Amino acid sequence: MSADSQLSRLRIIWTLSLAVGATAAVSADPLSIYQIQYTTNADGGSDYDGQVVDCRGGIVVAKFEGSRPRLILQDPNFPDGWGGIQVKDWIYPYDLFNGAQIGDWVALTNMLVEEYLGTTFLHRQTAYNPGYSVVSQGNAVPAAIVVSASDIPAPEYDPNEDGWFVASHDAESYESMRLIVRDVTVTEMDLGKAVDNYRLEDGEGGACWAADYMNDDVGPWGYHDFIDSGRHFCAVTGVFEQYTQPIDGWDYYQLVTLDTAGLAICGDGNADGVVDLADLPRFVECMTGPVCQDAGGCWPPAWMQPPLLLPIEHGLMMDMDYDGDVDLHDFGGFQLIFARP
Repeated sequence: MSADSQLSRLRIIWTLSLAVGATAAVSADPLSIYQIQYTTNADGGSDYDGQVVDCRGGIVVAKFEGSRPRLILQDPNFPDGWGGIQVKDWIYPYDLFNGAQIGDWVALTNMLVEEYLGTTFLHRQTAYNPGYSVVSQGNAVPAAIVVSASDIPAPEYDPNEDGWFVASHDAESYESMRLIVRDVTVTEMDLGKAVDNYRLEDGEGGACWAADYMNDDVGPWGYHDFIDSGRHFCAVTGVFEQYTQPIDGWDYYQLVTLDTAGLAICGDGNADGVVDLADLPRFVECMTGPVCQDAGGCWPPAWMQPPLLLPIEHGLMMDMDYDGDVDLHDFGGFQLIFARP
């Protein structure tokens, strides 16, 4: 047998072995997002990193086009942690990204588990089209989790390493899930690898980092117009993710906002950046309970399951005293900030 024939035979055997290996990797029962995300690794990396898996998937809670399209899925069966994941669809014409809508339950097959800059992704593979199916549509978007800033703490500067690092990865369970921090103020800006992070501090000494690069209402790598040093928010909502480049001095978590409604200025019921008469109907709606429940977002039970088209933040921005309801005490606070940007 000639050398060329031997080489061709070896290539065929190698190709077949790859196909058998890939099939074996995905032949087991589909994994839940929880199973893929849950880890005890110190760096927060998935145990399935580098493997091709099937995933039962979850509800599409956000879409980020950017330069490389991705979806963010959340499984409502795991509301307290390890329930969110980001999915890369980099296969033109991006039919998964374009076809899946907010509220769709999407199941996934033949997905590469990839740790990229600290965040766990499922990466759709060109060789395994289509790789997904829409199981159901019109599902309620899982409620965002209310956490304190100290639950997702900001990194600290290490002069020995000349970089910013989190003390631990205890917040890893929240990765790629929607979170809310309340009663926070912007105290620093121009932080992080892309110089687009800002620091949010609460009144109890807790602090976290946030960014707006996924925000529909701001360009990539910029700040939303609401972000300014000293700006106070009743609530900030976003997707939580990790960014890691330890060699370059970066290992931090960030709360990434998705839209203007995710930056809830106290009293600003229509999210236009100003508290004025246009916000009064929203306050009345939030205060009247059942009427607000039908509209969504104000009455506390409705906060737990916000409807698809009205984000939870609209109710939170009217709860001036942060006690979980909207009443006359909050109306006093509303009057104090009226007509003030």
